[in-house]
Amino acid sequence: MKFLLTLLMATWIAFSYAASEDNHSVEPQSGNSTDNIVLTPVGTWIIPNGSTPRGIDCSDSAGEIYISDYSADSIFVYDYTGSILEKFSPPAEVPAVQGICFGTDYILVNNRESGSNIHKYQSEAWSTDFANPASDPMGMDMDATDIIWEIDGAGHILYRMDTSGTVLNQWYVPEPPPSAHALACTVFPVDGRQVILLGGQTWPDFYFYEWDGSTLAFLGAQAIPQASNHSYGAAWCQARETIFWIYKDGGNYGVCEFQISIDVTALDRTTWGAIKASL
Repeated sequence: MKFLLTLLMATWIAFSYAASEDNHSVEPQSGNSTDNIVLTPVGTWIIPNGSTPRGIDCSDSAGEIYISDYSADSIFVYDYTGSILEKFSPPAEVPAVQGICFGTDYILVNNRESGSNIHKYQSEAWSTDFANPASDPMGMDMDATDIIWEIDGAGHILYRMDTSGTVLNQWYVPEPPPSAHALACTVFPVDGRQVILLGGQTWPDFYFYEWDGSTLAFLGAQAIPQASNHSYGAAWCQARETIFWIYKDGGNYGVCEFQISIDVTALDRTTWGAIKASL
């Protein structure tokens, strides 16, 4: 009976994500907000020609923003101010591109409608790279050590894997609202530490975790930096030391660029909700 109830809940969450966005409402505040995390907007722009933008990543070498569009099944390329530079489409094996992240000279995408694989785009050609461990793949990012981080939307499971697809760690993250989809996942450095930002479609907060090489620890949460009724992908931009985040306000999709300050040293490790065990 417990298994059946869990299965029914997961099915309802997946169905609610696929339903009209107008049916979603923002989840209540979680009570995890902390003054040690400060998000400061520095600019916004409206996404032109965007149908349902979801994933986002920043190419620091080229000064470009890549946004994956779920229903258009396309990847749009913009400059930092929102001027469109290019558009290209994944192959038929990727019917609904979701998350996107950059490697050294390639990009990786996942695919929600047939989420069994992660695909690579390199030298203007697509290939199937490796099997995706996430059953409901959403946001993904690659850190400075070429490790991939990916969030499972319905299950709230955070995966850490190498570029061959070997899962190194996986955790259930209990802090965000349980009834709404996780979408955003990005990794960035803070004072020599790795910090992971997670966001959800109707979460009013971003949630922050630290990976110290052996343990994932919850740092706290902070309200999203721009008024919105829906929240999507987020990406750390090393060249600008900011985060670009996709949001929807009314009928418009936009990108908000914001700075982030985390006073990690002020957080008492004994008060953190450390995630002790892998699944």
